[in-house]
Amino acid sequence: MSKILIVDDNAAVLEVVSELVASAGFTPITASGGKECLEKVATENPDLILLDINMPDIDGWSVLRQLKEKGLTSQIKVMMLTATTDIGTDIFGLQDVVSGYIRKPFTNSELAERLKAVLEQSPDTLLEIKEKEPSGFARLFRKGKTVGTASDGMEKAMKSAKKYELRRGFGYVVKEQKPNRSFEIFVDQVTHKMQGLCVTRQHPETIRKEWGLDKTPIIWLSNQLGKVYVNPTNIGILSDTIIRFVEKSGDSIVLVDGIEFLMVNNDFSKVLRMIHHITEAVMEYKSRLLISVDPRALDTREMALLERNMEIIDAMEHSPSKSIR
Repeated sequence: MSKILIVDDNAAVLEVVSELVASAGFTPITASGGKECLEKVATENPDLILLDINMPDIDGWSVLRQLKEKGLTSQIKVMMLTATTDIGTDIFGLQDVVSGYIRKPFTNSELAERLKAVLEQSPDTLLEIKEKEPSGFARLFRKGKTVGTASDGMEKAMKSAKKYELRRGFGYVVKEQKPNRSFEIFVDQVTHKMQGLCVTRQHPETIRKEWGLDKTPIIWLSNQLGKVYVNPTNIGILSDTIIRFVEKSGDSIVLVDGIEFLMVNNDFSKVLRMIHHITEAVMEYKSRLLISVDPRALDTREMALLERNMEIIDAMEHSPSKSIR
């Protein structure tokens, strides 16, 4: 009989879901948080984990990342147990190890059907099921997916000539008090047949309205739960998301606006390691990276480390060149 590990910090939820899992013909195991989940995985070896997202000790995404890093997600299936109304774009960087999601509240029959679909179907059938579920941003990370149309996140191409020429495989640090030059360059690239990804501290709707970005995927760095957000403390998920985008998109550009916010929520060394990992992927897959930074927020040593192996665009100069080489 298949064992299912139910992870939730709410005791009432654990009790109810355990009863539903047992009535569906499976053996329930419970964990009251992320830490206990990791312990139970090691001792119980479950076949599937129903993983809550919002938990006080270790959130579900962090638990999932640890399971993935340990190679356990190749043996154990994971379904996200959540009250979120739209999770399709919340699984940044972890789409390949999530077998699906179940929204609270749910019925006995709904839960039983979903569990059986995941545990009893063949890998090929599961892949087919998973391919039907993602929408919006998640489509950019499908294996073998070629990004090339507006419906896949590409902006409508402009007929005018490109203003800025950025070299493929290079990262650029844009020095500016506000990210205006970075967005100007970014918009110029994505409106000339290039796939883009924007990571920003600003609300996505504000960015779309101000810069006319209708299709480009935007990741919002925020502590608020939403459709297109990443918690700034989940820096590993953010890094993995960007790298997966670069790998799948090839000739592309990534804009990171919010480095200062990331540094507030993480120490500088962690953010710097993230940038190095992303830069390596950019070099390998011949993409482009723009990092907007206010020099006033960093000391001399931090700025020097950030600029190492990067091209510099000083937007604080009065007459910057339109050609970036």
